[in-house]
Parts: sequence; C-alpha cells; structure tokens
Amino acid sequence: MTAFLDSIIDNLPAMLFVKDAETLRFERYNHAGEELVGRTSGELLGKTDFDFFPPEQATFFQEKDREVLRSGKLLDIPEEPIQTPRGERWLHTRKIPILGPDGEPRYLLGISEDITDRKNAEALRTEAHRQLELRVEERTAELTRVNDDLRKQIAERERAEEALRRSEEELRQSQKMEAIGRLAGGIAHDFNNLLSIILSYSAMMMEALPAEDPLRADAEQIAIAGQRARDLTRQLLAFSRRQMMRPEVLDLTEVVRGLEPMLRRVLGEDIELTIALAQPTSLVKADPGQIQQILMNLVVNARDAMPEGGKLWIESSDVSLDEKQLPAHVRAHMGVAPGPHVCISVSDTGVGLDEETQAHIFEPFFTTKPKGKGTGLGLSTVLGIVQQSGGHVGVDSTPGQGATFKIFLPCTTEPLAPVPPPRERRPAASNKGTETVLLVEDEGQLRVLARDILRSAGYQVFDAPNAAEAIKISQRHAGPIHLLVTDVVMPHIGGRELARRLATERPRMRVLYMSGYTDDAIVHHGVIDPGIAFLPKPITPDTLLERVRETIDSP
Repeated sequence: MTAFLDSIIDNLPAMLFVKDAETLRFERYNHAGEELVGRTSGELLGKTDFDFFPPEQATFFQEKDREVLRSGKLLDIPEEPIQTPRGERWLHTRKIPILGPDGEPRYLLGISEDITDRKNAEALRTEAHRQLELRVEERTAELTRVNDDLRKQIAERERAEEALRRSEEELRQSQKMEAIGRLAGGIAHDFNNLLSIILSYSAMMMEALPAEDPLRADAEQIAIAGQRARDLTRQLLAFSRRQMMRPEVLDLTEVVRGLEPMLRRVLGEDIELTIALAQPTSLVKADPGQIQQILMNLVVNARDAMPEGGKLWIESSDVSLDEKQLPAHVRAHMGVAPGPHVCISVSDTGVGLDEETQAHIFEPFFTTKPKGKGTGLGLSTVLGIVQQSGGHVGVDSTPGQGATFKIFLPCTTEPLAPVPPPRERRPAASNKGTETVLLVEDEGQLRVLARDILRSAGYQVFDAPNAAEAIKISQRHAGPIHLLVTDVVMPHIGGRELARRLATERPRMRVLYMSGYTDDAIVHHGVIDPGIAFLPKPITPDTLLERVRETIDSP
C-alpha cells in the first residue's frame, strides 16, 4: 500500500511536499517538485526553505506555514512567485495541516501548481486588450464629448457643493438643537419639581381662601404664572424633541374632525374654515394630544396672519414619497425618509412669508409677531413634535399670497386600536383613601408637599428622601404597603430599580412613577414604556390624588 501511495504522489503533475510541523523541515518531496526547484529529494529532505531560497522568500513561506498550523485550516494562496533554475515561476499553492492522534498538527502538506504559462498568457491578453481599448478611445474621442463631460462635471460639482452646504447647515442646526435639548431635559427635571410646588400650593391657597378674600386674587395670579411656566417648559421640550409621548395608532382624519369645533371657535366668524379630508387615509403612529397641539398652533398662526379675515383650508391625503417626489422644502432636510406618508396641510390667505423669514421660522424664539404677542416657540414646537414622531414639515409661501404648511407623518401597518370609552373625571371626593403609601422623592419641598396632600386625603403615608431609606422603611413596616409613589431620577438608586427591589418582598404593591425628565428609566426618547403607571411633573393636588386612586384601583 505504501508503494502504491508513493507511486501516486511521485507521478502527480503538481508539486507536493510535506514538512515537519515543529521544525518546518522537508519530510517528503515528489518528482514534480524536484523538477520545478531543480533539486533532488536527497538535497531537499531534512532541509528548510532557508537552505535554498532567498531570505525574503523563505521568510514568506514559513510565515504562511505557521499561519496554517495555528489556524488548523486550509490556506489557499492563489499566486506566489519563486526563483528556480528555470527563472521566476508562479505557483498556486494550497497548504493544510495534518493532525496527529492528539489532535495537534504533526505535518504540513503543501500542493503547488505551476501557473506561470497561464499567468503570462493572461498578462499578454490583458495588455493586448488594454492597447485595443486605448486605440478605440483615441479614435472616438471628440471635442463635443469632452465639452459635454466637462459641463456634466461642473454641474455635478455644483450639486455636490450645494448638498454639502445644506448638510453642514443641517448638521449645525442638529447639533444646536441637541445641545438645547440636553439643557432643556436637564432643566425640566428640576424646574418641574419647583413648578409642582408653585402650582400645588397656589391651588391649595385658592381652595382655602373665600372668594371675597383679596389674597385669593394673588393666589390666582401665582397659579396663572405657574401654568404659563409649565406650558413654556413643555414647549422647550417639544422643539428640542424631548417631550414625553404616548404614541397610538391614529386615523388623522378622525383627529381633525374631533378638533374641528374648537378650531372654529379659535378662528372666529371672520375666517372661513374648509376641511377636506381624504377617505380613507392610511394610519400613523403618534401622540394624539401632540397632533392636536400641532394643528392648533398652525391654525392660530394662520388666524394671526389674517387680521382682516380670510379663508383657511385643512386637507389630508396619502402620499408616497420617493427621492424624486419629495418636495424641495422637505428634501432639503437631512434624515428625510422616503416611503408612504399621510400629509396634513394647513393653508391660509394671509400675509404670507418671504424667503428670509421662511429660512428662520422653525428656529426657537424666532417670531414675526409684535413684542409680547408670541414666544417664538410655536413653529419650533411643531417641528420638534413632528420630527420626534418620525415625520417632516414643509412650508410654501409667497408674500401677499398666503402660506401652506404641510405635515408628513410616516404610515404604519399596525392595526387601529379600539376607541376607549370616554373617561369620566372622578369626583374629588372619590380620590380619597385609607391605604398605606410609600412616597420617595429626593426634592425635600416636593416630598413634604406630596406627603401632606396624600395625608389630607386620608392615606397613611411613609416618606423617604432616597431609595435606601425607602427600603429600610419597607423592612421595618410589618403591615401592607399598597402603593409606592416614587420619583424616577434619584441619586444612586433610581425609582425603577427601587420598585424592582421592593417587588420581591411586596409583590402585590402597586407602583406609580413621577418624573419631569424625558429620557430616563421609563421614558426612552420621549416615549413612555407601556404598562407603566405614570404621573408627569409638574403635579397638582388634583392630578396626584386622581392618579394615586386610579393606580390603586386598577386591575
């Protein structure tokens, strides 16, 4: 059998060699290999590549050998040159380790095919083809074609420069908005705590003071200022795309119809409102309250642009946007995604907008209204909400010829959720209770306020300034704790982690989270996690008591 294998190996037309895995010395060399390298087996066996190849060549061979032995896999080297008595030859080599009984490489097997003639033929054919192409190009080159190519290059460069300019501008705007958004999100956490205190104590003062008491009017002014501050904070979060969202699958036509009575009251009798809604339109996924806020902002702006009266249209349609169909004012923005969208347009016959104004209308605090008549956050709020919902905003306007604002929201394939029954407001008396509540809030004033509100409603309240103290209270209290009311963002241990730890000992305890921050453990990029009982800050006595009662009574 050995003689049979030796005969096969020695008569193979390709070079075959075997090396010792440890020393890389040749253990076997067939006749084809002897002819190729011009040496007999006697001269080769027991030697290494360094004994008859140049150092650089030998180093290359042994590096590849070690690579094969380390990996344990076949290595295919399509081309490698070697120096032989017949001159430089090109080989196609395959190397593979041969394992011993212990599974470790014992030998290295190499098979090399001489591809020199084929490679030379390919080189000659490539060169001939290249020369032919050169002659064809030289004969067919014409001045008009050169000029056409030059014009195309110039046009393409101009388009690229314009796209680069827009991208840089959009990037600067995006970076600015991101910085403002981080600032607004951080401020919201602390500012909403302060607003909770202002709004709650002013509400408690108004409830305690008789109508004829002059201090009641002062308390009302405090409440009004607090509400304006709350609304301003929400606008800051909206345009910075950090407003809290509860997205639902919506039919936008139904949202517009539901808002129509309020829109007509806002516009007054001197503005004619026409609503033309396509039937049916595709569904979108967005926060219905924020969509209403968008429409209200656009309608109020349109009304202010028509001080002498006029006409206003609200229309809806399904559009499929691709790169060519995207309107110029939408295509100019980075991150615009083509595809099926629902478009809601709001058009008026007002004073219109010039190009300079259109370039700035979505910037925060930019306004064309007189001082004291606008914050400059209306359209920036619209833009922030739409972008946070994955959509785009465009404007088309000419001075003296009105303006059209178009909202593009991406379609969703999710089914429309069933309409919930109308939610009746609970009577204040029904928000009382006797259950035990564990309140955790690191802001001292707000914690005292919330504790007093809950106790005044009959609840037994344990309050803690942090999660560690709350855990101790839970461990000390032998009776039930029906509800954990906790801030989400706290030092060391946040509200979500606190609820998880307490749940092991009190699995029946309900949890109500409070937060004024828009990107924390339960609010991700403005979207509140499903199934979470949540009370957004700023809080008031009514909202706190109502949400506490709802959470305790929920299934």
